[in-house]
Amino acid sequence: MENSKTFTYRDSKNVEHTVSFQQGDFSLSQVNADIHDSKMKSKPTTFFKDALHRFVKNKSSVAGGVILGAILLLTIFVPIFDQNSLDTTNAYLSYQTKLAPRLFSAGSGFWDGTTQFKNIAIDFDWDAYEKDGTYSGGPVTGKNANFDESAIVGSISYSKVGENKLDDSAVSYARGGYVRLSATEGTTSTVNLESSEGTIYLGYYDYSLDIVTADIPGEFAYGEQGQYSINLLYKGLSSEGDYSVLPLAENLSDGQTLHFDLSTNETLLSAADKGNSAIKAALQIVLNPLEGKESSLLLKSAVFSAAEGSMKPSDAEKEKLAGMSCSDAAQKMYESVQSTATRFTSTGEMKIYHADFVTGEFRYDTYQAAFGDQKSDSITEANLRTYEKNGWITMKYPLNDFVNDNPRSEENQKRFLAGIALTDEGKVNCPLRLDEEHPMSVKVVRGSGITTVTFSGTISRYRLYGYSSMPRFIFGTDDQGRDMFKLVFQGLRYSVVLGVVTTVVNLAIGLVWGAISGYFGGWVDLAMERFTDILGGIPWVVVMTLILINKPDNMSTILMLGIALCTTGWLGTSSLTRTQFYRYKDREYILAARTLGASDGRLIFRHILPNAIGTLITSSVLMIPSVIFSEASLTYLGLIRGMDGFGATLTSNQKYMTTYPYLIIFPSVVMALVMISFNLFGNGLRDAFNPSLKGGE
Repeated sequence: MENSKTFTYRDSKNVEHTVSFQQGDFSLSQVNADIHDSKMKSKPTTFFKDALHRFVKNKSSVAGGVILGAILLLTIFVPIFDQNSLDTTNAYLSYQTKLAPRLFSAGSGFWDGTTQFKNIAIDFDWDAYEKDGTYSGGPVTGKNANFDESAIVGSISYSKVGENKLDDSAVSYARGGYVRLSATEGTTSTVNLESSEGTIYLGYYDYSLDIVTADIPGEFAYGEQGQYSINLLYKGLSSEGDYSVLPLAENLSDGQTLHFDLSTNETLLSAADKGNSAIKAALQIVLNPLEGKESSLLLKSAVFSAAEGSMKPSDAEKEKLAGMSCSDAAQKMYESVQSTATRFTSTGEMKIYHADFVTGEFRYDTYQAAFGDQKSDSITEANLRTYEKNGWITMKYPLNDFVNDNPRSEENQKRFLAGIALTDEGKVNCPLRLDEEHPMSVKVVRGSGITTVTFSGTISRYRLYGYSSMPRFIFGTDDQGRDMFKLVFQGLRYSVVLGVVTTVVNLAIGLVWGAISGYFGGWVDLAMERFTDILGGIPWVVVMTLILINKPDNMSTILMLGIALCTTGWLGTSSLTRTQFYRYKDREYILAARTLGASDGRLIFRHILPNAIGTLITSSVLMIPSVIFSEASLTYLGLIRGMDGFGATLTSNQKYMTTYPYLIIFPSVVMALVMISFNLFGNGLRDAFNPSLKGGE
């Protein structure tokens, strides 16, 4: 074939093939084409733009960065713009301690500044209950509880009458039950219970005594049934001697219902004064002890009563007998504590047993209780002068004229009070309420030549404490009344500053140390590694403790803590840097750069370090939360004192973990968000700055 050429070749199976070509088989495909470089369709980018592009593709890292940025902004601006005082010398802080967190209005049911109280003793209206079964009454107030009924949100949910029993000392809110008279173990003499004495007129009325006792229950924590006797103590009105004893029932050993007619008793009639047959009398119950055991008696009631004889009993007579009697055990025991005139006394232990009381469950607005309106009887002249000086009130009748004139005059008082008015500024700032619902009154006390004038009225407590409106504490307040929201972020600011500064120092030292060790290797690496091994072998807590113990008095705790954190904190960075340098220093591009005359510094900072920057950035970013967590943990454990960091907030509130959990929950949530956000943010930076992913999606 003309102008053809033949070629032979063998394939992988050693089979020979022949191929023929001729010149017509080939032609120039682009002989008339205009060939040049094509314009790039994508925009040129830089290393950091490319890193940022990869970072924003990682949604979790972006979310972590946003949360972290928000927290850091709060640490900067909350302490600046939140004007709530953290000064514990501020006396008003003591009135706003342990307030519940509030973001929404009271009654919304969530984050509304209210607290749910359960099993709170109720000052129950027993008269209304006995009349028509109505459940009413508010929380009992006293030393351990001081509830403001106006702060109760909604209604109180009451327990049923008879559901709760009280076995203890007498209280005002219990009714019914028994008087428990006990002779303790080891007692050898009898124990007496005696009523108050009273004069009875056997010639005028028909007197009787009704006593009800109860059997000791099977499982009784106060001993066994004791043997007892019932006596009447008596003597004539003119008698100066001791009381005589009239046995009414002896050697009783179980529950009894007993009735005694007193007006027909010959012994009493013979002892009574002639004419009106009057005697002084009192009830006595005698409990015999048991050998080696505690004995008890349960008295349900002991009632003196008078029926019409030659005269009809007067109300005064009935009231006197009621004072000598015990118709309601719990109420009588409480009266015995309050009044000497109607007191039951005992030579042994006398308590109430199985008295009824009612408890309630309700939601309580802690802000209304702390900052709401309060009636005050101690508004002074100085207070009014201060309000007038501040431009909050005006007084048409000058205060000095009123005080020096005749403040006792009702006409002057009405004239003075009618002339007091709030200014526009006072309606916002003045603690004194002045309107038809909150009237004022005057109290004048005349002493030895001095007349004191005070005023009664309604005080707005939140204005008194310096607030222009009812405050809201998003995280609540601590046991010293400080705003937890401000306290948390102010403490976090100290911790973040400490973490950033410490991280920068540790990163600088670790990069230099690890770069030198990893780049030069050999005996330099060996010597430097042995030094880090020795330093790393010393427990960090020991190093920190020794540094803090030897802290000069004029040096701050935060500075010494920073020094302690930097003493060994750079070891991790240096080890990681050394590993990365060993990884990259023998690569071909490093050998080529060295061949072209690149210096050691250029090789380290221009060629090796950029390739290791992703891992190093991740470690450095995660070092910040590590420092914050270390400071918080050590302060929480009490190893660091005198520092206002984040851990100090947790330390001061740890004792309220069960009673006021929000004091720990909110700081802990913030700490958890900081840890998680730093972790996500650091992982995103690692991927973004990884050179092996350059140009990737």
